[in-house]
Order: sequence, then C-alpha cells, then structure tokens
Amino acid sequence: MGSGSSTKAPVVVVVRSGNQPGSGDIGRRTVRHITVPEVCRPRSPTPLPDGTQLKILSLDLKKDVNAKEHHTDEIDGIKGLVIRRGQAFTFLLKLNRSYDDSTDQITFDFKIGSNPVIQKRTRVYASTGGPSSGGKQWEVKILDKTEDTLTVSITSDPDALVGEYSLAVHAKVAASVANYVELQSIYLLFNPWCEEDQVYLQDDKELEEYVLNEQGLIWYGNSAQPASRPWGFNQFEEKVFEAVMYLLKKHVKEGALGSPVLVARTMSAAVNSQDDNGVLSGKWGGDYSPHTRPTKWTGSQAILEKHLESKAPVRYGQCWVFSGVLTTVLRCLGIPSRSVTNYSSAHDTDSSLTIDKHFSPDGTPADFYNNDSVWNFHVWNECWMTRPDLPAGFGGWQAVDATPQETSEGIFCTGPCSVKAIKDGHVYYPYDAKFVFAEVNGDIVNWEVKSSVELLDDFIRLRVKNHVVGRNISTKEVGKKDRRDLTLDYKYKDGSDEERAAVKLAAGYGSKPFVYDVPNTTDDVDMSVEVTPNVYIGADFEIPILVENKSSEQRTISINFALHSCYYTGVIAKQIKTEPTRQFILGPNESKRVIYHVDSDEYLDKLVDQTGLKMTVVGHVEETGQDFGDEEDFRLRTPDLEVKLINPDEAIQFGRKIEVEISFTSPLEKKLTHCEFDIEGRGLLAPTNIQHGVIEAKDTTSRTVSVYPVKAGKRTLVITFESDQLSQVTGELELDIQR
Repeated sequence: MGSGSSTKAPVVVVVRSGNQPGSGDIGRRTVRHITVPEVCRPRSPTPLPDGTQLKILSLDLKKDVNAKEHHTDEIDGIKGLVIRRGQAFTFLLKLNRSYDDSTDQITFDFKIGSNPVIQKRTRVYASTGGPSSGGKQWEVKILDKTEDTLTVSITSDPDALVGEYSLAVHAKVAASVANYVELQSIYLLFNPWCEEDQVYLQDDKELEEYVLNEQGLIWYGNSAQPASRPWGFNQFEEKVFEAVMYLLKKHVKEGALGSPVLVARTMSAAVNSQDDNGVLSGKWGGDYSPHTRPTKWTGSQAILEKHLESKAPVRYGQCWVFSGVLTTVLRCLGIPSRSVTNYSSAHDTDSSLTIDKHFSPDGTPADFYNNDSVWNFHVWNECWMTRPDLPAGFGGWQAVDATPQETSEGIFCTGPCSVKAIKDGHVYYPYDAKFVFAEVNGDIVNWEVKSSVELLDDFIRLRVKNHVVGRNISTKEVGKKDRRDLTLDYKYKDGSDEERAAVKLAAGYGSKPFVYDVPNTTDDVDMSVEVTPNVYIGADFEIPILVENKSSEQRTISINFALHSCYYTGVIAKQIKTEPTRQFILGPNESKRVIYHVDSDEYLDKLVDQTGLKMTVVGHVEETGQDFGDEEDFRLRTPDLEVKLINPDEAIQFGRKIEVEISFTSPLEKKLTHCEFDIEGRGLLAPTNIQHGVIEAKDTTSRTVSVYPVKAGKRTLVITFESDQLSQVTGELELDIQR
C-alpha cells in the first residue's frame, strides 16, 4: 500500500450480535457498523521527518483514581487495571510532542481470548480523532492536553465481554504509524452501578452488601432451629481475584463472556468438580481424612487459593461451602450475589415436582422406590440481573446452585432461574425451574405399593402433605447480622389459592401430572412432634408426641418409635434407639401426649456432622385400619467460641498489633482429640491453622492470636473449632480498624 493509501475509502465491518451461536448478548440483536482504523490493516507506513512522527513515550493507567471510581480499590497487588464495563476510565499519555487534533490519532487496541477478532467482539479498537461511533460502542474522549501529555477518557460498551484484555496503543500522524509496544493488562468486570448493564442494581446499600461486602453469614440447621455461621467471601484478595480470572478463562466460552446469565450458569458448574475438574469435590459423610472436613472451612479464600495452585479439585465441600465459593466468584466478577438457605429442602429425582415416599401394604418403607429426599437445609445462591431472554417481569433475583445434585443439559449445574417464575409455577422457563420449584414448594406424596409387578394401578396414592417443603428461606439482612426471610419471594402463602394454583400448574409440566386427580383420603387420627429447641450436645432430653382423635368415636392406637443420627441431607447414619410398641385408647375428640426420653450416653458415640437426629413414629388405628406416620429432623446445638480483645481499651489501628483471645468450653463428658482452630479475616490475617491437641472432658481452653491489620475499616475475624468428637463450632470478632 503506497503513500496515497490515506485517501482510500475506509473499511467498514458489519458486526451482528445476539441470537447467534457464540453471542454473549442473550435475546438481543444489534447491527454495528465499525470503521476499522487504517492502522489495523496491513500497510507500509511512509517515514516522516524527525520530530514530525507522533510517539507515545509512556502510558499511565491512573490505577488509584480509576480503581476508586470503579469500586475496585480493595483489590490489591494486581498488575494492570481493574475496571467495570460501561463506565469511563482515564489514561495519561506522555508524548514526544504536543497532540494535533487535525492530523494525529491514537488507537487503543484491546484484545481478549485466544484468537481476537472484531466480528466476535474479542478485539476492540477505540480511537481519538475519529468520527463519533454512536450507540453502545467503546468511546474515546480527550479530556486535557498540554505540551507533551494527553489525558483521555475511554468508555467501554456496557455489554462488553468481561475478563482480562491486553492493551496495545498505536499513534498515527497522516499515514505513518508508530506502535507503543508495552502491553498492559486491563481486567473488565460487570458493572452493577451502570444502568445499561444487565446486572444494574439501584440501591446503594444492596450494592454494598451484595457486591462489596467480603464477610457474611450462611444459615444452616433446620426449620425449627435455624442457625448461622460466619463466612469470609474475601472476593478482593489478590490470589482470589487471580483464581476467579483463571476460572473465567478456563470454563467460560469467549462468546458468552458478555452475558451474566451464561457466566453465572457456567460458574455454577465450575465451582463443583463433577464435569470439568472444577474447584470443589463434595462428600456428604464418612471419613474425610486426609482431606478437609467441610465444617472446617472459614471462608472461600483458602479453597480458591488451593485450586489456583494445584489446578485440581479441593476436598471437601458440602452445600454451604459450594454456595460460599460461588458467592465469592460472582461478587468478584461484579454480579450481585447472596447465599440463600432453604430449610426442609426437597430433592426431586424424576422431574415429577413432587417428593414421593412409597410404602408396602404392611406400612414399611418400600425403599427400592424411595429416591426423592428432603434435606434439613440446602444452600444455593441468588444473583441479580435482567433476563432479556424471558418475558418482562422475570428479571431480578435468579436462583443458581453450584452443589452437584442433578445434571442440567448434561452438566452438573443449576440456574440461573427466575425466582418470580418459581413463585408463579412457570417451570417451563430456563434454567432448571422444575428442579428449583420442587426444592421450595413440592408436595410430599405418600404412595402404597401393592405389588412388585410395577403396574400403574398398583401404586395407590395415600396422602398428599402440603406445606412441609420449603420453610424459612433465609439470607443475611442487608447491613445487619439478622436473618432475612425470603419465603414469600419463592412462593405464595402456604395454603392460599395462589400457592395451590402455582403447585398444580407446575405439576402439570412434571412427570406425574395425575397426582392431583385423586381426592385426598380422610383420616381421623392425627399426630405431631413437639421438638424442644436449643438442646445442647451432651444433655439429656425428651421428645413429646401429641396424638389426637378427631372423631366422635373411640380409637385404639398403637405407635412405634425410632431415633437415628442422620446427615443434614436427611440420610440416616446410625440407629440410636427404638422402643417397644405403645398401645392406648383415645375417647372421642381426646388427645394424649406420649413422652420418649433420650440420654446423652445413648447418642454421643453415634453422632455425625451437624449433630443431626431423625425421629420416626409409625402408628396404626385398630378400628379404621388407618396407618399414619411421620418423621422429624432436628439437631443438637453446639456451643459458640468466645472471641475477645485482650486489651479492649487500646486503640485499634492500622499496622499495629492486636491480641485476640479465643476461648472454648467442652460440653462433653469425654476427651476431645485432634483439636484445631482455623482463623482468617480479610485485611487482618491470612487463613491460619492452629493445632491444639487434646481437650479434657468439660475443660475450658484458650488461645491467643496476634493480628496485624493491613487494611483500615470494619473487618471481621472468623474462627472455627474442630475435633474428632465435635465440629461446627464457630465464633467471630468484629473490629473497626482506624488509620
């Protein structure tokens, strides 16, 4: 190309995005006419006299200013610039001479991915001195110029691909080009502060909580005894940020990098290891050695750092660990996210949207058919975004789950699924609405299996139990340590016409739509369990069973009782005790409270993680032949750690040593072995393990920890205690670090 090339017509590239394979813009279709700068086309530049050629001597990314304006100033140690899409950022260029608007042009060449091309939006040119691009494109403005400096502002497309870009800068005068060859890393994140971004969140307090807050609470336990444990998300730690960028590059297809829907969905798969050698392997009971027991983790940082170093799955996690890590990943990327706990959470295995329990004619469980289950609790995530791929009204909070339970489109992932769609029973919308609906609002259906031939007529529906699944759906309150109840976001009030209509609508798209075609049976003896709350491990306790005769006639009743330890997934671990059949007579409309006593020495050696217990009662009415039964899951509470400052009157200052005392009193009448404390706190202390050996029966022990704050502001120290005999013991200490 000769010296007259500058007079030729510019090359125009038409880029179509949305509704095409590899497009990151879901449900959108955009046609863009991009004038490709001449510098991008092969050429033989014409040399200019010395002093005429425009040269860039240096580029200042203005990291401090940009990071503060883009809410990324908490990210430390990253080489390059971390910014958010759709928002202006500034550069300062040192030139060899003054910039001439009439002849000069500077082009910023942003590239992402393995084969950057304009058509796929993986290469972007943003230039000074050119015509206004208009629309949602990268735009460059000159803010200030002096004799040898130029301050420019660049605003990226609010739908731009997120991830790590490399930046090269080119200077051109007339037809001659000089390259600034020092490549810079530019990390572009989603921007919930930008109104045009799909993840835009208007409320400042929610932005602080769901994007910027690095500490949180995750709820566990059961619906009658909800409890929370502290968790360090630490999404702005250097190695955590590097790990998230690694996951983004490894797992997310380049064409999907602009869509928070596809990024969140892919990350829900990347956090578990089932399909793709992801972050965490799950294990739900048994011996965890030589790896880490799930209850031992204090936060996401140690997990993500281990995965970044080894590139192998970290062992082991359970649902709250998967959720905590996914919260970290999404907040780090700029997608507002929170961990959500569903109590009495159902696991539907056959897409029936009901939880089916089968019994033989003699009343014993037909275990061959009992694949569905109800977990004491299950923790997933919600992320905030619009859903242009769905009808209006289904944006906002979306359920997404990293715990591997069932496959979705052949991969272990769940969501994002519109919470509004779940509430209304619109289970035909993507992604995985059927599964999530069953988790929060599936009815429990009891079936009698009359034979082993497996004919449809041999499955007799006995009873539909409403309002058991999906209780006290919980997350941390914004700006507080309180529990926020989300139940009415997921379903209408239990028993209301709207709630029943949603259930029947959803079930119509399931594998057993005929479930609600059969009228309910009428039973006149009822039973309920009265679990005593706040029973601590090591104590004796009682379980009262209330049996009521609601008929106007006498009833002869027999009941059988069994108590087992169980995992939080509802799976039975060990039998603790059974008792002989109790038989009694109830007069018309009479009730009786039957008491079962449990001594600590009956259960202490049989407990498993989460100190969960499952009580089962099966009864029979002689006069009517009615069989009834119920099971109730509950847990024994563990004590908290006491965490306090040794010198509370001293000033708590940045860079100054703080001494903290951790105290623990064993509630058990036996020795605790292999005791250890795990401690971490963003800006206070990197994840630290302290081996403590043995704690004698009922003994009190304490440890002193020195902390050197490296960041000012409100910070939280999180501690867990583990031993062979006792786990899920936690504590925390909030500190306000002054400069």
